[in-house]
Amino acid sequence: MLALLLTIGAAQALPEAPAVFCDTYPAAPACAAGTADCTVCHGETGPPAHNPYGLDLVAAFPGDPGDDFTGQLPAALAAIEDLDSDGDGRSNRDEIAVGTPPGFASAAEPECDPQPAGDNDGWAVGQYDPAFAYTRVMLDFCGRSPRYDERQAFAALSDPMAVVHQTLELCLDSPHWAEVLRELAVDAVEPIGPPTDANILGNWEWDLRLYAYAMSGERDAADVFLADYLVVEEPSGSGQLRAIDEPRSPLELYAQPLAAEHRYGMMTSRYSLAMRIMFSPVPRNLASHWYRKLLGLDIARSEGLYPVDELDGELPWPAPLDVDDKGVWQEACAACHSTLEAMSYPWARYNGIDLEGDTTGIHLEDRAAGLIPTTEGWLMGERVDGPEDWVAVAVASDAFSEHTVSTFWRRVFQRDPRSCELDEYTALWQGFRDGPRNVETMLHDLIDTDAYGVP
Repeated sequence: MLALLLTIGAAQALPEAPAVFCDTYPAAPACAAGTADCTVCHGETGPPAHNPYGLDLVAAFPGDPGDDFTGQLPAALAAIEDLDSDGDGRSNRDEIAVGTPPGFASAAEPECDPQPAGDNDGWAVGQYDPAFAYTRVMLDFCGRSPRYDERQAFAALSDPMAVVHQTLELCLDSPHWAEVLRELAVDAVEPIGPPTDANILGNWEWDLRLYAYAMSGERDAADVFLADYLVVEEPSGSGQLRAIDEPRSPLELYAQPLAAEHRYGMMTSRYSLAMRIMFSPVPRNLASHWYRKLLGLDIARSEGLYPVDELDGELPWPAPLDVDDKGVWQEACAACHSTLEAMSYPWARYNGIDLEGDTTGIHLEDRAAGLIPTTEGWLMGERVDGPEDWVAVAVASDAFSEHTVSTFWRRVFQRDPRSCELDEYTALWQGFRDGPRNVETMLHDLIDTDAYGVP
């Protein structure tokens, strides 16, 4: 998220900047999911260094930025719209409108220029080519190129697109795609240690299976947040995943000791609770990890900040509540913690690691109750009361749908969408949001796009 850091004495994080930017440019692709990235104004490594656009913005403030920063920001944004801060031949206004960063000359995209057909008789250059899409599907989803006989048979088809989609169906059930889902699951879980059920932290294979299960078949991808079931591979080593409602053995009970009413997908696996909470009274890492991995919002990079300045009258304390004397009320900390604390409170009753007892990864009604008297909090600007409300807001958010689709887009294309692809990309994640939230359905829509099928 845009987090303009201005040198006013010491650098101060100003988390209100994203809202002002997106209020000024509500149609900007950077604001499509309610967020804007730090790199709008900062270098690729993030704050505090400014990119050329950020430097021009700082210089354009009509007065001292330390005086009414929020009130002055719209005027500063307007003042530099006609500039070409990064010198790539496009005005800042035009780059913001199409979704290319106004602070980086590398945003110029020759791939978006019209292509002459030339003398290429291999592909239908400049238009959707089913043979090209078929080859890509085989490579991307089956992990191999079509054989010569397969190409010849495809060339003779009267309805080639039907076979492109049939091929995708077959590939989505292939060992190659199973390995892709595992790799994406590893990125989300970030496992540490051996995958063994004897590990006090828990066996993270349960987490990988749940992710792959939710992202395959006809299932709702939001089960990564909503699932109250466990996923097993049976027979072992077969690659066949299925859900079970309750543990059937002491080993499975060790893997998931929570009662069903306290299970919320990947957030409440034994490994997640033990690894992300450990011994902390406030489950900040639990909330922020899944905020980053499943919603695409990284608080450490000033993304997804919805600061709660004061909750007097709403909750029993002002925010952020410094329950463990970490100094989170200090101005430099509160910029992030006024979001982080309030989104962590709903998970306060889940325990992390217990070295001496059997309470690792379970729900305790009185855990941290002396510090955090209720499980009320805030997420993405909405008040939530407990985990059920938290995950309901999360899965209904644009951020969840956009991040889920972007995860697979980046896997397939190995890059972010180009400016000329943003309309198709936006339609893709919005269709996912408004539809069954099914990844395989979305992938069928993806291979129909010009971005995928036009050579």
